[in-house]
Amino acid sequence: MPEYKWKPIEDLPENLYSYSDSNLRKLEEEWKELKSTISDDIQKSILDEIKRQWAIETGKVEGLYTLSKGITETFIKDGIQADIIREESTNRGPKLVGAMILDQEEVLEGLFDVVAHRKELTLSYIKSMHQVFTRHQDLTEAVTSEGKIINIPLLKGDWKRESNSPLQNDKTIHEYCPPLQVQNEMEKLFGLYLRHKELNLAPEVRAAFLHHRFTQIHPFQDGNGRIARALASLIFICEGDFPLVVNDDERSEYFSILEYADFNNIRPLIDFMVNKQKDLLYSVIKRAKEEEFKKNLSLFETRVDTYIDDFSTLKEQVNSSNAILNMWKDSLYEIVGSYEEKLKEKGLLQDSVISHVSAGSRQVSTSSTSSNLGSSPQIIGAIKIFSSQIRFPNQKQGIAIEFNVSNVGREEILLHATMIRNANHVVDPLEVSSNEDYRLADLTFREWFISSFNSFVQEWLNV
Repeated sequence: MPEYKWKPIEDLPENLYSYSDSNLRKLEEEWKELKSTISDDIQKSILDEIKRQWAIETGKVEGLYTLSKGITETFIKDGIQADIIREESTNRGPKLVGAMILDQEEVLEGLFDVVAHRKELTLSYIKSMHQVFTRHQDLTEAVTSEGKIINIPLLKGDWKRESNSPLQNDKTIHEYCPPLQVQNEMEKLFGLYLRHKELNLAPEVRAAFLHHRFTQIHPFQDGNGRIARALASLIFICEGDFPLVVNDDERSEYFSILEYADFNNIRPLIDFMVNKQKDLLYSVIKRAKEEEFKKNLSLFETRVDTYIDDFSTLKEQVNSSNAILNMWKDSLYEIVGSYEEKLKEKGLLQDSVISHVSAGSRQVSTSSTSSNLGSSPQIIGAIKIFSSQIRFPNQKQGIAIEFNVSNVGREEILLHATMIRNANHVVDPLEVSSNEDYRLADLTFREWFISSFNSFVQEWLNV
């Protein structure tokens, strides 16, 4: 990136005033409908884990401390317990790291309180957040007029008084707002924030704008990144979404996107936030549907103690039909595998549920071409990806599942899945497109398979 010179903040480009991600809106709507069907305890459990992840990761991203994967996962699942942090699990004193994480958790809880009590965001509240964030920090770095880095006392809850423009690896300085201009710039930013809110701009647009322009100003001596993510989180929370969780392993991508925004390209930051929200909504909806599934299928739960394990969150958007089909294939195996384990536990099954899987039937079928694609199929026309046959003991007739994919266009893949009995009798067909969003498509597939397979299993149990 070229050298960045500070300039007063500017409003959004006009074309982003009307921007809204339609697939995020669909996931939000699905979550809104689901919330009314699941218990408060389940909702609280899900949200508490997200809150703890936010509290841990926001400090790791800033390099305040390191924390081992094992301790991180334990904290997210069971709660933050500073006394279990071992010396080898972090690069700083365990008690200090635990205290910082609890401070960060307190800030996030405060944001939820702001939303719950319909309080207004103010510059005074932003300063109070900074006080909590930096409660256990006493020193920070500043840059002298000669470019020398010095340690100074950290002002807690007050605007900076010294330059905090960082020296880059190429020896250039990335300029933030001069201390004397901070109050004016923050008042201008707050005015734009209120205008965007009044015009009801999409939350991802408002969150990206507020986050980026705040970091452009960098009003505090230290702690600006944590405040920026808290402000973006507040906007999403107000909309019924989730806090902006940026994980430590996303640091490089995240900082690069912020640099692009410095040079008048804020769209990648909007897309980044959209995908973070989609991933959280996707994961939460899956978990909620599993809870709903356990609750409603009382007969199956009673006789087989059904439980569908959480599926691994997809880490990146699938961009090719072959990758999408591999995802659905993995989904199928995981769902069936969880049934198989429970059936074996109950003594209802001795052999494997899946008696045969054929992944070799990858044939291109077009009006002019028919050829075997081998292990790395080229996408041409309709491809039969794989088929499975499922049979239970003492059952004369099994069930077959066949999958085909059509590459309709670069951004649209159609999956055709069919549940077949007696080899030719179609009992339940499905067609789902990934042109909207792979998360929506995958949720549709999972719901179809669970419902169809439940009927099949219950029929077998009642024989």
